[in-house]
Amino acid sequence: MKRSMAWVVGLTLVAAAAWADAQNAALDGTRWGLQVSPDALAKEKGEKEFVETLSFVNGRVETSAASQRGFEACPYVAARSGEKDWSFGADQKSPSQGTFAWSGTAHGDDIRGKLVWTKPDRSVLTYTFHGDRKK
Repeated sequence: MKRSMAWVVGLTLVAAAAWADAQNAALDGTRWGLQVSPDALAKEKGEKEFVETLSFVNGRVETSAASQRGFEACPYVAARSGEKDWSFGADQKSPSQGTFAWSGTAHGDDIRGKLVWTKPDRSVLTYTFHGDRKK
């Protein structure tokens, strides 16, 4: 019985990993040019718009501007959210800057979403982003 249960658990884990890889494969290899805009509260705190390149590479999210602030590449999850839509989420961490929580939807060559920056002091800044697939 224990041996059967171990096989079931093992096969379930393998199937879950394969399913996650298949989901991420839809975005892997894509790069997106983003315009990232702070919400009103973040603007009041002095935050400005910035340009970002978001890349999905081998099951990980990589960024250009965020990496300059110390945010490291991290795993992402993706799920089909329509016939041509893919929703995704990723939490980039920086030892000195906190966490960037990305969530968004890619539709064809368009991408939109939200970025929530939780700083080490637990203050939170919220941004929206939109952009296009880079060729």
